[in-house]
Amino acid sequence: MKLNNALRLSIAAAGAALFLGGCVIVDADEHVRADWSGDRSYGELMGADVSNGIVTARVTSNGCTTKDFIGADVDKTGDNRFSVGFYRERQDYCEAYVPEGVELSWTFEELGIPQEAAVRIRNDISN
Repeated sequence: MKLNNALRLSIAAAGAALFLGGCVIVDADEHVRADWSGDRSYGELMGADVSNGIVTARVTSNGCTTKDFIGADVDKTGDNRFSVGFYRERQDYCEAYVPEGVELSWTFEELGIPQEAAVRIRNDISN
């Protein structure tokens, strides 16, 4: 009788191992990537703000996007007037769900813009 119970228990354990040891497949096409085209075009921002000598951009993210992932083109457009266009330098291949994106900020000094300048963002902003 003990052998019979032991045999039943081993068969149940083997079946459970097969059932629980299944394979997980992730379909990458179903995951929205935080990417913009690789040709330095200015991707659409989720939001932007210019105030107190700081330029802030809300960008899409898959969980790893930092300022190191985003480049900025700064152009002087007139007397003490500048425009800034943000582009993605590196793709974010993380798999986190970040529907609100991430907010990244640059000081005017980081961007080479004088403190009292007027700044316009060139990217489209999604609403």
